[in-house]
Amino acid sequence: MHTTKPNAKALARTNVTLPAELLAEVDELAGPRGRSQFVADAVAAKVKREGLRKAIDAARGVFVGSPYQMTPDEAYRWVRSMREEDED
Repeated sequence: MHTTKPNAKALARTNVTLPAELLAEVDELAGPRGRSQFVADAVAAKVKREGLRKAIDAARGVFVGSPYQMTPDEAYRWVRSMREEDED
């Protein structure tokens, strides 16, 4: 009887064409038999980043005219403070 792992995700096979130089770099970084996982991780990161970009674009201007609206300088200082907290 074949069992699957509880958190196993369905896989789909695809064909991707990459420049030879880029593929060589992927293989060097991913190691033997690590190419698919490396590419999957890279694609997942890009998909997440694009989803966040779309959400930010959709929210743009939502605070205009509200008490929560920040000047560009206030926003810059706030972002810097959040990054400094992350570094600690």
